[in-house]
Amino acid sequence: MANVSGMFRFHGVSAHAASNPHLGRSALDGLEVMDVAVNAMREHIPETVRIHNIITVGGKAPNVVPDFAETYYYVRDWDPAIVGQVLARVRKAAEGAAMATETRVEFELMNGVFGLLPNDTLGKLMDANLHEAGPPRWTETDRAFGERLGTTLAARRPLEEGQQLSAYSSGERGAGSTDVGDVSWVVPTVGLRVATYPPGTSAHSWQATAAAGASFGVKGAIVAAKVIAMTGADLLRDPELLKAARAEFERRRGEGFVYRSLAGDRQPPLDYRRAGSE
Repeated sequence: MANVSGMFRFHGVSAHAASNPHLGRSALDGLEVMDVAVNAMREHIPETVRIHNIITVGGKAPNVVPDFAETYYYVRDWDPAIVGQVLARVRKAAEGAAMATETRVEFELMNGVFGLLPNDTLGKLMDANLHEAGPPRWTETDRAFGERLGTTLAARRPLEEGQQLSAYSSGERGAGSTDVGDVSWVVPTVGLRVATYPPGTSAHSWQATAAAGASFGVKGAIVAAKVIAMTGADLLRDPELLKAARAEFERRRGEGFVYRSLAGDRQPPLDYRRAGSE
């Protein structure tokens, strides 16, 4: 999915929360009012949109009116135009919240990525190579590891699902985001997913990390590497495949398309996970 993210930083006036709270203007109040406004807005946006956020800074002590608060927002949709429209409304919610609480808010655009542009020419080629390479070949030790890890999952599924080859689906939409999406709008692009953790594992979890770093996950990575190499070799041997992939790419992009990063021209925010920096 296309995805734009940014930091909202509220600035207020600190005061003692018991003896002179009337002198303070809570940055955290501004942040919370923004969250309430965005939550009310969810009913009035396209159903495909996803909005996520966390509070990265909410103050330092309950008895002190916080003069700084920070929240990190993501807005996702398959259509980058819709992402931009919804983000603009989220920014209005922040501005309104600042006005309501007599605080000040700043917005920093952190990142933006396009959704993946499919290419069936390359996808079908890679699918054929995946079927030739076959699924990961787990040993009994790998299976025992996967079964044991599966007992910790909230939505456990049969381990065998990780060795089933799904039928090729044209233009199937996933729910994540990746900067490979930007690459796919500049050059014909293809990718695949191979099981490196037990079915039912949530991404960004300790279970995914544990499996990916174990023999269980390495075997999946080896399959992926083989399929990528086989697909690359096919393209080197057959220039007509490359021409067909390029023609499909141009058709899907549309005439006159010019790539412009959704993150603008800012330098990469390599310290984006910092908390409380003003």
